[in-house]
This record gives sequence, structure tokens and C-alpha cells, in this order.
Amino acid sequence: MPLSTTSNPVSMSGGYTKGEVIELGDGPSNSAIAKTLAGSFPDSGPRLLVPVSTSERITFVARKGRYSPARQRKLKNSLLAGVGYLELANAGDFAANVWNEIPVPRFAMALMAIGGTFTLIMSYFAFKDVQLSWRNMLLLLEERRYLREQRVQHAQDTQTVCALDCHLDVNSREMGAELTDRIGMDILMGFGAILVGIGTFMAIGGANPGVHQASNLLSGYIGNGPTALYGTINALWSAYVWRRAQRHETARARILKQGTVNRLLRDQLYTVKIHAAMNGMTGVVAGVASLITATMWWGYIVLAPCIISSIFCNYVWRHRIGYDRPLAQQPLELSRVSLVEELEFIVFARRILEEAPSDSLLKLVSNPKSIALVIDFIVKNNLFEAFCIRLLEDTTLSAALFGTLKQEMTVDSNTLLMVDEPSVPRLLEIAQTVIY
Repeated sequence: MPLSTTSNPVSMSGGYTKGEVIELGDGPSNSAIAKTLAGSFPDSGPRLLVPVSTSERITFVARKGRYSPARQRKLKNSLLAGVGYLELANAGDFAANVWNEIPVPRFAMALMAIGGTFTLIMSYFAFKDVQLSWRNMLLLLEERRYLREQRVQHAQDTQTVCALDCHLDVNSREMGAELTDRIGMDILMGFGAILVGIGTFMAIGGANPGVHQASNLLSGYIGNGPTALYGTINALWSAYVWRRAQRHETARARILKQGTVNRLLRDQLYTVKIHAAMNGMTGVVAGVASLITATMWWGYIVLAPCIISSIFCNYVWRHRIGYDRPLAQQPLELSRVSLVEELEFIVFARRILEEAPSDSLLKLVSNPKSIALVIDFIVKNNLFEAFCIRLLEDTTLSAALFGTLKQEMTVDSNTLLMVDEPSVPRLLEIAQTVIY
């Protein structure tokens, strides 16, 4: 049943974000996930190993005056906005290819210097994003090993195996996105940007025949080749993502019929399909256009809408599709009823945050003055890490709670339940800012 403002969300198991719940259903209709939605599990459901705990303990390390977790503990939506401009960096050789003549006009030299510099700067963001994505990959590999071990241990329990398969299915899709949409794109387009940037700078000295020839190659087919290769790979992956979303759309229409959860999934799946279609077509067209620009100036006209589309797709992923989620660690019942209830809670919580963000704690927690209930809500909804970071940023409060701040600090949610009365109001204020 839909949650009302009198519901007690603290009693909800889990604490998924919007992305997490939706991604649990981001599979084909004949997958374990779709079977769950179709009701192949009883209402009691098997146990799915994802985090849901009433206590949490995190170690933080001070870096450059700020505390951050000693190790990354969750999959993060860490895609950099800068990589959305890699297609623009691919056009940094505009002056070198359009004014490919000897002697090189002075205004063209200035444009080459600007274009080459911009292209090389963009390559930095590409390789920085590889680093961030690789951290996610290591966590997903760790989770995958754990889930497979659990699957072997529960091989005789078909319901638990089906639940584990659901999470493995999500894990596989997430790994594919990290490998294709981030690591593959960053390496190929980042390397291509370096070649194009070097070739563009070399074009400034085009009076030398050898330099002129090398410049043409680097800012031409060789430099743009990696972009074209990525466009092909990305198109295949995008087609796969679109097909998955379409199959789940079919399952949604067949099972949910109507209601707020139905609309939530419908809108999210529509966004996923639009993103996949635009991303796939952009990669192919941009790859072809980049090869054309090596010899034809009008290739840049074709490339222009691809640049806009690439920036848009990057924005949509970061703000509408990407999400943070913790690793699978502890048991959670998985059933059609529980999934729908989690989605209903998301709709309920989002409505509160939109209508009365400053009073959200009052409506999301049955007793917002109780530090125990508030901390419980924070932990169950995977907000404890963000809560601790803001707590440690408040030097006065953190000093009162922990004494002298050290290079390495460990915060335990159970310890926060025993704070002195004068510190409680400030802790509740921090909790409100985290929820909002």
C-alpha cells in the first residue's frame, strides 16, 4: 500500500536510493530480476546479501585538511563532467586540418595553439576518470567474488540462489558500464586527444616537410582512429542497454499496470532508453565525422551536434541515471512486495524533500528529536558516511565528541547514541542537512 505521512520509514528494510531500486529491476524480462517482479518469490522472500544494518563503523583519514573514508566503501556516481567535452577536444585540430597549407597563416597558428592546448587539457580529465572508474571496478569485482561464494554455499536453496542471481545481474551491468562508458571511452578518446593535441602543435611548424607530414597523420586518421573505434564499441553496448531497458519496460507494463511506482519506473526507463539511443548514435556519427575531418572541413559541421549531444548525455548520466550504492554485505529479503514498498518509500521521500526540504526530518522519522531513531534512519538509508564527514567538518562539535582530532578517526554509530545532551541538537541539525 502507498506510504502516507504517518508511515514510519525507519522500519523499512533496506534504505535504497532511487537508482539502486531501479537498477535492481534493470534486467531482461526473462532474468532473475524480472521473475522477482513477476512474483516467483513468496512474500517472505529469500535473503539477498545487500547492506542493511542498524550500526555502522567507518574510519576516516585527514587529507588536505578534510576527512574522507580511508577506503572507498561504495559504488560511486563519480563520472567527471569534463569527459563530456572529449568530443569537443576531438575537434581541437580544426585549424590544423582546415588551414593545412604552407606557409601557415599567423591567425591559424594562434588557433592551433589554443586547440592543441585545450585538447591536451581534456586528456587529463579522461585519465583522471579512468582512475575513479577503476576504483568502482575493484569494488564490483570484490562484490562479485563474494556473491559467487554465497551462491556456492547456498546452492541447494533455489530461492536464495535466485536472489543472488538478481544482484549478480545488477553487478554485471554495472561492470559493463564502467568498462565501456568510462574506462574504454577514457582510454581510447584520451589517447586520441593526446595524439590530436601533439599533431595540432606540430602543425604550427608545418614549414618543415617532415613535421608537416607527421602533423597530418597525428591530427588526421591516426589521432582520430581511437575515437572511431570507441564509437563502434559504444554503439554495441548502447544497443544492449537499450534492449535491456525495453525488456524491463515490457515487464513493467505487464505487472505494475498503474500507480506511482509504475510511473516512476516508466519515466526512469524512458530516460535510460533515450540516453542509450543518443549515446550510441553520437559515438558512431562522431567517429565517422572525426575521420572525415582529416581531409574535409565539412566534417566539423557534422561533428558539432555530436559535441552538444555528448555533453548532454554526460549530464543526464550524472544527474538522472548514475547512482551511489553500498556493496553487498548483509542479508535483505527480496520479494515483489518489498521491491514495490521500497519504490513507494522513494516516491514518498522525494515528495517530502520537494515540498518541505527544511522539515523533511520531521516527516521521515517518527520522532525527529530522538537521536537513536535519527541515527538509525541515517544508517539504514546509507547516509552515515556523508553524516560523519559533515560531523568531522564541525571542529567544535567533533572536538567535544571525540577530543583531539587525529590524522585517522573512526566513527561508530553506536557511540553517537551516547552523546551528552548539549550535543544532540547540533547532531540533529547535521542529520537534517544530510537528508536534504
